Amino acid sequence: MNTALITGVSGQDGAYLAAHLLARGWRVVGTRRPGAEASGLWRLRELGIAEHASFALHDVDLTDLDACRALLARERPAQVFHLAAQSRVAQALRDPYGSARSNAFATLQLLEAVRRETPKAHFVFASSAELFGNAPAPQNEATPFAPANPYAVAKYFAHATTQNYRAVHGLASSCAILFNHESPLRDADFVTRKIAAAAVRLARGGAAPLTLGNLDAQRDFGYAPEYVAALATLAERAEGDDFVFATGVATSIRAFATLAFAAAGIAVTWHGRGTEEWAQDAQGRRVIAVDPALFRPLDAALLVGDARKARAVLGFAPATDVAGLTAKLIDAERRRAG
Repeated sequence: MNTALITGVSGQDGAYLAAHLLARGWRVVGTRRPGAEASGLWRLRELGIAEHASFALHDVDLTDLDACRALLARERPAQVFHLAAQSRVAQALRDPYGSARSNAFATLQLLEAVRRETPKAHFVFASSAELFGNAPAPQNEATPFAPANPYAVAKYFAHATTQNYRAVHGLASSCAILFNHESPLRDADFVTRKIAAAAVRLARGGAAPLTLGNLDAQRDFGYAPEYVAALATLAERAEGDDFVFATGVATSIRAFATLAFAAAGIAVTWHGRGTEEWAQDAQGRRVIAVDPALFRPLDAALLVGDARKARAVLGFAPATDVAGLTAKLIDAERRRAG
């Protein structure tokens, strides 16, 4: 039985990828941060794989080279998916060193451990569209990076290090440049799930409006299970390479919220401009407001990907559009609300 190692297995992508590989007959070894609470495994439980016979979970500090080497030497994975990260831009702005430690230095240590212990394993790094910043859209593998926040800077280091280990040490190390990919397994404070949860709450008679930041920011929203399936396909290749994963469709936060509220049964109309913009429902109730405190100091205006290479080489073909995605999020929040 082939073994795959997934760092950050308790996160959205890690949980979906573990379920995908287990269904294909793989043995999956996952890692999470030492000291992480048991409640953080809710995604694995929701997918029904927390107690799977072919799944093992280890608490590993990925900045500890010896710990990484020991894990790899013991498990001998054929594929290593490095998904663990501090994934919130706002948190990186508050703690840039912590973001660098989690996202940059941990990647370096894990790559070095792979080089020493399992050099034939395919290493897949979950890179980010945030690296592009305000580079001209649509962005593809040849678009110059322009990281605009500490999260993106740390990811840039990790991305370049992954490429360096491929070029210098001959590792099959790949960078998956992931544009926004959402699902019901997002944390509650991610904007897409925050919008869906508020829409369901307001549809059930809730009073407090949803507060959002920059409504004009446009992002390329995909469906996470389709993206992790593509990561699994990437890892089957003999050689490392870099791929953009995206739908090629840009949607503003305003439009995403409009679709999500419609899926919850609330038709909204927008009024005002800038920080004074707001939305009301058919009864005249204010359901969405703008909070200037939620704006980022630097925010990419338009992130939309050109995934032609992934389509041609990997057969990547995302099938869930934004309307379908918002419907999935709303259905999940309705189930959680009982």
